[in-house]
Amino acid sequence: MNMQHLERLGKLLPTAAMVGVLAMLAACSPEPSTSDEATEPPADSGGLPAGADPASVQHPLLAAALELDPQVRAVVGRLTEACLRDAGIDRFPAQLPAGLPGPVVVPPQQSPTLDQATANGYGIRAAETADQADTEAGAGATTERFTWPSPAEERRYLEALTGAADGETLTDDAGNPTLGGCVGEARSAVYGEVAAPPSPVTVIDEAARASYAADPTVTSATAAWSDCLQQEGQPPLLDPADARRFAQYFHYPVGERPGGPVPEGGPWPAEVARQKEIELAAADAGCADRTSLREAQRLAWEKALDAAVDRHGAELSGYRDAMAAALRQGQQVLAD
Repeated sequence: MNMQHLERLGKLLPTAAMVGVLAMLAACSPEPSTSDEATEPPADSGGLPAGADPASVQHPLLAAALELDPQVRAVVGRLTEACLRDAGIDRFPAQLPAGLPGPVVVPPQQSPTLDQATANGYGIRAAETADQADTEAGAGATTERFTWPSPAEERRYLEALTGAADGETLTDDAGNPTLGGCVGEARSAVYGEVAAPPSPVTVIDEAARASYAADPTVTSATAAWSDCLQQEGQPPLLDPADARRFAQYFHYPVGERPGGPVPEGGPWPAEVARQKEIELAAADAGCADRTSLREAQRLAWEKALDAAVDRHGAELSGYRDAMAAALRQGQQVLAD
């Protein structure tokens, strides 16, 4: 699940209301990807960021399916807002819960280039600075945060939004959680029913990931890369994603690291932590160059994704067509 999306919703709705709406949206939306890479923060370090798979360019069908999901959800949001206004509710949060983010296909994390590594490590400090800026911007906007004039107005909005009275859970004929109200009306107008078409993208991502992990060229190149790092005085690491996780502990030396121990000796001053990050990233980049790890990863991922898309091409084509039809239908409803 996309945690940034949940955090945004948390600022818009009370906790109990948010949980109820999200639970119903989860039952009525395509399943989001749960891969480690999908939840990793993007790194300005040569690694491939979440949701930006260059290999999808080689698969127009996959690219089209991935592009349609946010477009359709945007239409659902606009229809939901129009419905609320028709119901006489003109004051409500700026962002409405149109559905959980759809699944994505995310390639494996790669090592940074040597230039990137020596200049910025894994970009951890840059990511921290960006998060701090977002937090400060949010804090600065606290006085303008949306508030309800009364609990009664909030209950009125939520009932119009979901069709459920306070504390009520709507279910369909099969007993599954469902959405009524303006969200249910908007989704039904777009999809033909409250539930969105089932997406094969998660299955494709998981199949490609499993095939990639079993590729002997990646296994061999990764083992050589790890040996190279240890010869450079670095700890045993599983892969470039593990190296980046290890580097985060230079800055935040708490908790446990999946796959092995955390760095010893912390906490360090910020500049010392940054230097340690850069040293590891540079060693990572150099070893990736010497072992041709990036090329092995790229070829193995493209091969794995090719096979997964081919295997599920019929489902993907059907999903693409269904979402394209949903987008046309929603746009037509908006135009009427």
